[in-house]
Amino acid sequence: MIRFARKFWLGFMTPLSGLNLIVSSHRIRRLAILPFFLTLIVFVVGLALGLPFITSLVAPFTAWIVSLFKVKPTSDTAIWMSWVLPVLIWPALAVALLYILVVVTRLFVSPFYSLLSEKVLVVRGVLQPEKFRLVPWVSSNFKMLRVSLLKAFLFSAVGLILTVLSFIPGVGLITAFGFMVLIAYDVTDYALEALQWNVPQRFDFFKRHFPAFIGLGAALGLVFLIPGLNFFLLPASVAGAADLVRRLRGTDPQN
Repeated sequence: MIRFARKFWLGFMTPLSGLNLIVSSHRIRRLAILPFFLTLIVFVVGLALGLPFITSLVAPFTAWIVSLFKVKPTSDTAIWMSWVLPVLIWPALAVALLYILVVVTRLFVSPFYSLLSEKVLVVRGVLQPEKFRLVPWVSSNFKMLRVSLLKAFLFSAVGLILTVLSFIPGVGLITAFGFMVLIAYDVTDYALEALQWNVPQRFDFFKRHFPAFIGLGAALGLVFLIPGLNFFLLPASVAGAADLVRRLRGTDPQN
């Protein structure tokens, strides 16, 4: 239990740890500026278009779920469900929207987040700085591209399953937290990519240190609840997650 709590706390403090790294190191800070503005653009546009859309879906989904129970629309049960179900459905759809925005952000910002994570690992002494060489760089990026595509496929499948489960009454809050844990893994994966780990190594690390990802997912959930704060702390979470990998590897004899 103590070990679980320690890892959970390390994960939970990751966004603040990353923010401290960005503030205290100019080498890390200059690599966080561009990802911040790109993330800001994606989230502002995505939320402006996405929130009205998911809000419009709540009523049809509520009516559909009520119809599955085959109750009269004027019955007390139907009225009660029409009040309760939107409270469960909207948060799940909102978190799913945030997860989609993180995935879209990754498409645009991924190279910059990778550089940010790598710089954190260099500054913290995990990686040694190397001179740029074209052939090794192309070979390494091609190898990591295949790994990233496989990981993207697996996590897209998990995300789809969570989205479907979110429509089950009472399950929405659980699936919402599942999305947060997926995002926690996603921001950490940049550091694992910088270490050039393959998919089995990454998932094994995820499994062994799952309490830390639960903590990071909880922190990200709180971050996303505060409008505007996510724009600042998503790059900080990426930087902090790289340092989290360093800390977890230091306590893990398998690494």
